[in-house]
Amino acid sequence: MEQHFNAQPTQGSDDDELLFAVDAEADDDQQPCWTVLIVDDEPEIHQITLLALRDFTFLQHKLQFISAYSAAEARDILERNSNIALILLDVVMETDDAGLVLVRYIRDQLQNQLVRIILRTGQPGQAPEHRIVLDYDINDYRSKTELTVQRLTTSVVSALRAYMAIEQLAQLNASLEQQVQARTEQLQSSNQQLQHSLAELEAGEKAGKQVQFKMLPPPSFHCAEYQFCHALYPSEFMSGDFVDYFAVDEHKVAFYIADVSGHGVASAFVTVYLKRFISAKLERYQRGTCDHIIDPAAVLAELNKELLKEKIGKYIALFYAVLDTRTAEITYANAGAFPWPLLVQQQHGSYLELKSTPVGMFDFAHYTNHRLLIQENSSLVLWSDGVLDVLPQQNTEQKLQYLLQVSAEQNDIAALLKALAIDPTQPLPDDLTILKLTRHSRK
Repeated sequence: MEQHFNAQPTQGSDDDELLFAVDAEADDDQQPCWTVLIVDDEPEIHQITLLALRDFTFLQHKLQFISAYSAAEARDILERNSNIALILLDVVMETDDAGLVLVRYIRDQLQNQLVRIILRTGQPGQAPEHRIVLDYDINDYRSKTELTVQRLTTSVVSALRAYMAIEQLAQLNASLEQQVQARTEQLQSSNQQLQHSLAELEAGEKAGKQVQFKMLPPPSFHCAEYQFCHALYPSEFMSGDFVDYFAVDEHKVAFYIADVSGHGVASAFVTVYLKRFISAKLERYQRGTCDHIIDPAAVLAELNKELLKEKIGKYIALFYAVLDTRTAEITYANAGAFPWPLLVQQQHGSYLELKSTPVGMFDFAHYTNHRLLIQENSSLVLWSDGVLDVLPQQNTEQKLQYLLQVSAEQNDIAALLKALAIDPTQPLPDDLTILKLTRHSRK
């Protein structure tokens, strides 16, 4: 096939902007090619370049050429063409440094760091090579007189390799940026969903707290000369602690304090289970079908059995007692509640030391009833173990002694908290619950 050169205007270009296709048939087939911009004010240089590179291929891509005869014309072409791979650029054209100024324009104004630039000059002394290579982002700097076909081909191959590597790196960076952007958007979306879920969870926990607190007894309850009162402060919205007191019949009042393992929503659900369990026992007693409600040891044993059977995965430290208002006798049993119940009589306090196992932990656990008479002007104070976490003493024994001393000196819960320097409005490390039974003098 006879090779020849076609010269035709590029689409959208001025009449004097020429696109040269080295092989017309290849252009007709729309084969991929490398686009080269020749910038030189000498037409002969354009023709020589075309002849020198007429048979050039690199990675099975031929060359197509765009010609510009001044730096100003090259600026217009570069602004409209983003796919130029290589510029063969003359230094001296309309001015002595027109080519160098164009390099600055390409890199700084157009921000085109991809296109490769080979500087060619007919006046080597006008722009020393070592200064140009150091100061300008170019691929090669050659005198026109030394550019043989072989040297020009070598320079073009080197430039195109650099162009391909930089283009691949740019594509990789663009792909990475897209992936980062997509991931960032996913994270933002996930974060928004998480914030929404957390808001819903918080709203649910607040609603759960209202439900749980409605299950609590009134803050103060009187029966004859006996007064019950309590305070419950959750470390989170919902509490793993629970407290209750209620009339079983005309002369008996049951009361208990419970601390479910852990705290928060999961533990709070177990307090609901406990409340339902005790309520069912009360209903059976009132129907006359079962009297376990007034038998603390039986209540603990049956609750232990049910928790293990249901495999709830939680255990409960629980002190359960029944007061007979006629005899002032308290029947009680302990299932791992600690600190132990604190009995205050005549301003002297002592612990009812009852070592035992929480319900829901072991199937061999055994619980025993104990009895005591509560005198006039005496009280029984029950704490959940959250109180030990806020006391300043170094060890448990010191904390128990301090708690015993303060509890014996104070008459009500508010005074107790103040004396212990406990501020329940501040965040607590664990749920904190207090139950106090006081027997006043008979009027």
